[in-house]
Amino acid sequence: MPIRPQPVTYTCPACGWSKTVAPRSDALMPGEFFSACPRCHHAPLDTKRASAAQATLGGLADALKRLW
Repeated sequence: MPIRPQPVTYTCPACGWSKTVAPRSDALMPGEFFSACPRCHHAPLDTKRASAAQATLGGLADALKRLW
């Protein structure tokens, strides 16, 4: 049975870029996992579990992006 991953916030220590990702399933799609910063290509990124508010906003932003 698939297990949905916990929401994660990625932060780049070099340029300050950050993104909260709330995957919809255990099959991660492009834009749901980052190993390097898309802005400055710094690796590795700092990762931490997203708070409930961050997870909600991240999921809402992804849903709005899919609509446009």
